[in-house]
Amino acid sequence: MKNLLPRSIAAQAMVLLVVGLAFTHLVSNLFYATDRESALLTSGGEHAILWVATVGALAETLSPQEWSAIAAADGPDRRFVTITPDPVVATAPQADWHEASLQRELSRHVPPDRLEAYRIAYASAGKTTTAATYWRNYFAQNAMHAPDELILVSLRLDNGNWLNVATPVQPSPSFFSYRLGLSMAVMLIAVVLISFFIVGRMVAPLRQLSRAAEKLGTDVQAPAIPETGPEEVQRTARAFNVMQRRIRRFVEDRTQMLGAIAHDLGTPITRLRLRAEFIEDAELRAKMLRDLDDMQQMVASTLSFIREEATSEPQATVDIGSLLRRVCDDMNDAGELVELRELPRWVLLDCRPTALRRALGNLIGNALKYGGAAEVSLSVEPEKLLILIDDNGPGIPEDRQEDVFQPFYRLEDSRNRETGGTGLGLAVARTIIRAHGGDIKLSNRSAGGLRARISLPRSKQSNEHEDPHPAVDETRGATAQNGKKTRKVSAQARSGANWRKIPGHYSPSFGEMGRLKITDGTNIHVLQGGTAEWKTR
Repeated sequence: MKNLLPRSIAAQAMVLLVVGLAFTHLVSNLFYATDRESALLTSGGEHAILWVATVGALAETLSPQEWSAIAAADGPDRRFVTITPDPVVATAPQADWHEASLQRELSRHVPPDRLEAYRIAYASAGKTTTAATYWRNYFAQNAMHAPDELILVSLRLDNGNWLNVATPVQPSPSFFSYRLGLSMAVMLIAVVLISFFIVGRMVAPLRQLSRAAEKLGTDVQAPAIPETGPEEVQRTARAFNVMQRRIRRFVEDRTQMLGAIAHDLGTPITRLRLRAEFIEDAELRAKMLRDLDDMQQMVASTLSFIREEATSEPQATVDIGSLLRRVCDDMNDAGELVELRELPRWVLLDCRPTALRRALGNLIGNALKYGGAAEVSLSVEPEKLLILIDDNGPGIPEDRQEDVFQPFYRLEDSRNRETGGTGLGLAVARTIIRAHGGDIKLSNRSAGGLRARISLPRSKQSNEHEDPHPAVDETRGATAQNGKKTRKVSAQARSGANWRKIPGHYSPSFGEMGRLKITDGTNIHVLQGGTAEWKTR
């Protein structure tokens, strides 16, 4: 039963409400349909019994001619009368609850001393009693349609004959009827519409609370949620806002305290550096200055780490492929060897772009530092994005792959300034990625080297927007202007029949090879010198 219910509260409430009301409606109709005693009496039985009781009371005063007139007076008033020497209704005790009900009604209109002269029975279409057979034959002989349900009475007359009366009654309504189906349909439609509106209003604050909780996981500075809705929801929202303020205050206090400590350490380190200059032993002085440099670098890295946690950079929706490409291009332009595999087009992500670039830069830089080269790829799954950064370095023992994310933690092989750093790069990267709702996992590759696996929750907007920069079919009119490190360019690109301007920049190395690579912030277009008219000026 648990697995059959929908997962959302709104759907569960609507299903339970509809099922409960439908069940109640069916039970009510069942009770109504089975109340055959009232239905029988109100559909002709009471009139038939009253008529028979009246005739029985006049039995002693009626002449044989009047009895004959009564017997001939069937049909028009829907009562069929015969006079026979023997009773049509048998004398055996009746167990049918219909007949018991009729017997009780008869006792209300007939004196107790006259009840023995009456015999009453109920005949339905399925009964095969003697009385039912008699009356079916009667209707057949008189070319009349036999009613489905009859009240049958045999009354003993003073002359020894029996007065037999058959009164058709309206059949009791079937439980499964057109009316029941129609009433069920009307009731269900009304309940669904009303519950959809009411339940929707009730769960709207819960949806808002859920979104706020998700937002808090990535942005402690997120605005408070409105304290609206039912009283229970208001209390929950109020408690959530109080919790958020406490978390924000805790983070701010901790950040300020650590920032103050790191900042204040700068002054004594500077004094120690000045005093170290007066040490006469050159070797000891060099070692001390090197230690002070390490301390200075650690303080600077700590301040940067704290600054990263306290950052208030606004979130923006960016194409993660373009951001990843720019990070790799910057490193390639600096002479590093970073291979970027083919990227999917137009994959949006809600993020803090500067912080995310720093995290990716730290991870790629770590791969370059220990592997000499890095290979980067991006894949898209329904609920998340996966970024893989592979290197060909020595890898990290499996039992220490989590330890390297601790601040200032360094493997023994890297404890020197030239290669080891301060041990904050991976800690900063994981802090940033987790602030975006994702995570980083390290693993050793079977072919050798280390793999950093970055997962980020996919933006809901990624399926709602079309690529504003479709694939380029042709380029023309590109010009470039030299700068110190890059060259400004201006070109036009055609997608289908439409031309658009794509300003950007290109790397000099591409120009030297006879082609121009233009980036417009989203795509990189390579203009071959043979087909695209471009020049450097």
